[in-house]
Amino acid sequence: MRMLAMASAVAICTLAMSNLVSAAAPAYLAQATLVTPVSTPSETEIAGVKWRCEGDQCEGKGDRRGSLDSYMKECRKVAEALGELSSYTSRGRTMSKRDIQNCNKLAGKSSS
Repeated sequence: MRMLAMASAVAICTLAMSNLVSAAAPAYLAQATLVTPVSTPSETEIAGVKWRCEGDQCEGKGDRRGSLDSYMKECRKVAEALGELSSYTSRGRTMSKRDIQNCNKLAGKSSS
């Protein structure tokens, strides 16, 4: 009986800690590198995600869990709003150079 009570207490503590960790971290996280750095730090909201840019580095954080957009469409929206990108990472996935070129082209931001 004691063992069952101890196992239940451990399970409850583990569940509570996992909820605290997931509540502390943003549900959505992405990074982008700009071809042309911003002169002053700026914040922009794009499709419900708050993007903060400083120099050529931008980070997007939001409360949404996932995206209704495709990976390319998501990148295009960021490039349209922030400018031509040299890299883009979203949900742990980094775009290839070719995909970045296509993203910028679709956003009308391609320098080539």
